[in-house]
Amino acid sequence: MLKNYIKVAFRSLLRQPGYTALNIIGLTVGIASSLIILLYIFHETSFDKQHSKGDRIYRLSTAIITPDNSFKSATMTSQAAFTVKNENPEVVQAARMQGLSDQGGMRFDFNQVNYYQENVYAADSTIFELFDYEFIAGNPETALEAPNSIVINKSMATKIFKNENPIGQTIKSGVNREMSLQVTGVYKDMSNASHLIAEALISWKSAFPDGDTGWGQWGVFSYVLVNEGVTQEALQAKLDLTVAKYIDPIFDPLNIETKMIPVPLKSIHLNSDFDNEPVPVGNIQYVQIFTAIAIFLIIIASINYMNLATARSTKRAMEVGLRKVMGAQRSGLIGQFLTESILITLISLILSVLVIIAVVPAINSIVGTHLAIEGLLNTNVILAVIGIVFVTGFLGGCYPAFFLSSFQPAAVLKGGAGKSGSKLLRKSLVTIQFAISIFMLIGTLVIYSQMQFIRNKDLGFDKEQMMQIDFRSTADAEKWNVLKNELVQNANISGTGSSSSTPGNGYSKSVHLIETEEGPMDNRGINFYWVDYDFFSTLGVDVVEGRNFSSDYPSDSSQAVMVNEAMVRRMNWTNPIGKKINLFGNDSIPSALVVGVVKDFHQQSLYDPITPLMFIPSLINGSAIVKINGNITATIDFIEAAWERTYPTTAFEYVFVNERFMESYEADEVRGKLFLGFSGMTILIACLGLLGLASYTAEQRSKEISIRKVLGANTQGLIKLLVKDFVILIIIAAIPASVLGYFSMMSWLESFQFHITPGFTIFATVLVGTIVLTVLTTGYHTLKAATINPAQKLRGE
Repeated sequence: MLKNYIKVAFRSLLRQPGYTALNIIGLTVGIASSLIILLYIFHETSFDKQHSKGDRIYRLSTAIITPDNSFKSATMTSQAAFTVKNENPEVVQAARMQGLSDQGGMRFDFNQVNYYQENVYAADSTIFELFDYEFIAGNPETALEAPNSIVINKSMATKIFKNENPIGQTIKSGVNREMSLQVTGVYKDMSNASHLIAEALISWKSAFPDGDTGWGQWGVFSYVLVNEGVTQEALQAKLDLTVAKYIDPIFDPLNIETKMIPVPLKSIHLNSDFDNEPVPVGNIQYVQIFTAIAIFLIIIASINYMNLATARSTKRAMEVGLRKVMGAQRSGLIGQFLTESILITLISLILSVLVIIAVVPAINSIVGTHLAIEGLLNTNVILAVIGIVFVTGFLGGCYPAFFLSSFQPAAVLKGGAGKSGSKLLRKSLVTIQFAISIFMLIGTLVIYSQMQFIRNKDLGFDKEQMMQIDFRSTADAEKWNVLKNELVQNANISGTGSSSSTPGNGYSKSVHLIETEEGPMDNRGINFYWVDYDFFSTLGVDVVEGRNFSSDYPSDSSQAVMVNEAMVRRMNWTNPIGKKINLFGNDSIPSALVVGVVKDFHQQSLYDPITPLMFIPSLINGSAIVKINGNITATIDFIEAAWERTYPTTAFEYVFVNERFMESYEADEVRGKLFLGFSGMTILIACLGLLGLASYTAEQRSKEISIRKVLGANTQGLIKLLVKDFVILIIIAAIPASVLGYFSMMSWLESFQFHITPGFTIFATVLVGTIVLTVLTTGYHTLKAATINPAQKLRGE
């Protein structure tokens, strides 16, 4: 029976190549797009699943609440991990990692050649008991136990040692001091689906030979491995006891509340709301959104099939009537039509896989994703694909199957049944298609508008042509004035400055005694970084009250600070100039005085409010900024030549501040491009359906059109007649789609502290664009029907 169904289905499809092609193309686009989304979701949900003990690993993170501020950090103090392990039998093992490489990478020297490596961490030898690093050489059980040992990934081994065996080789580096490190292991490069990617691990005791810092110093990624069956809630109770015993005595007198939070390893990527994450995190909401998009794509592809199949019912009616006269049962006819639907879906699936193989590398290159074609072989993905095939085949074929099989033979053979199926159903399905398409277009335009808003917003500083140079070492930073004196001689350079951070990067946090508006000194957690005297003038940030740091005031070097307007608002100062801040926590050292207030600027992305900041003067800093006002190419060449004279053994590398700042939105750019692509696919599928329906409508109404022409109707009026129904459906679909689009996109926009508000223009643009696209899609068939010679259709009447 099944063999016969398949044979008849093939014959039916081959007899109508145009109809078959429309269905296959629509389903191929829908399934391919859904599978690409599935690969994206698979990647986003696969983070840290490569670790066999991942279900029992927790990262110890922090929440800190001060009287007027709060923040959460992905890190903990160096004491925490092993204290928790040693005092709680539920905890099997602990390990710590702390970043050692600054911007631009950590310097390593081998055979008098310098190499710079990013993502270098100090780590305990127990790190390999928690995480599954795939060792190529060396023994993970002992690799980091020996003093001055280092374990590196394959890429670093190839870069430094070429074809030599790295095991036992010695490389030199510096972590506040010169070290000779012996390579004791090489592991495969870590998957990019990791919440922390380490390219080299230096033994903890080598990096910190003086021992651990106290409980008050954060910055360590801390992990614990618990016994089977230990819940997050149970571990939280133990951590609360540790905080009460060791941390509260330090911070309670400062009126600061601290909480240690156990974060399940596998939840970090999609659910983290902590600062200081080592790699950009994802968002579970985007996974849910893209899942919905995949469902939308399957639905509209299925709607296309249903619409086209019911529209063709006139041509299939005679076939059904003759089959029933010959004794066919309704169940057999239903099976036949469902077989056709599933066959088309299977053909589309095969084509979809070929499309994915062809386009995924291009998508990764253009969009910046990390989609892996091998993900299609994952068991869950295979099950999802099977589900898509049968659900799509059933959704697409169920109504046509039940509708066509219901025709009465006598009525059909007399020509009185099977005219077109339910017009109301077809119109409803087309309206759903339009609604989904309009919703997707609204989302695309809102995302595009928000990203444009981000690019063009005044960030409070001069971001254009502002070069940033990160120094490789303290020695390089100390020679900044030599380079600076040469740079300012160039007329194309209007300013230079240095600092420990720049907009788009982080800042330091610490607790200081600060003078309140009422007078007494009070402990507050303060965000700050160091700047030189020319930093603000170079960055284009105005001093709105008081003065800038100046060499005319010798005391500025140790007894002056500046703040931004947000800091003034936070402290409720009416007159900030002269307010005292104790920088050293020592009453024997005079407090610094606020000498100036700078205009607010965005230190962080537009996701965050303006950060209250304090600025401390320093002439030796980790980064420099150079404002270029003339020919960029020639000026960069000049700067590079000056750099090579000043730093002959260090490569010249730079980035522009606006590019560094926009890195905060890389994930949104990727998602926006994906959303745009899938919106395009949605529109394409809908247009393919419209093309088929327009052809059918024009054919069904051809005699009516001919009669109207005979009675004097003109071509323009006839085109309006045929297009009018589609336009009405678009307007009906636009109402719910616009409402849903507005509220869903406002929910997304509210994740930004600074964002657009979707206005009438966006919704009007989508509506008009959809109408124009529909007219263009249906135009050929409507024009053809409106211009046909009436005699051809009325000759037999």
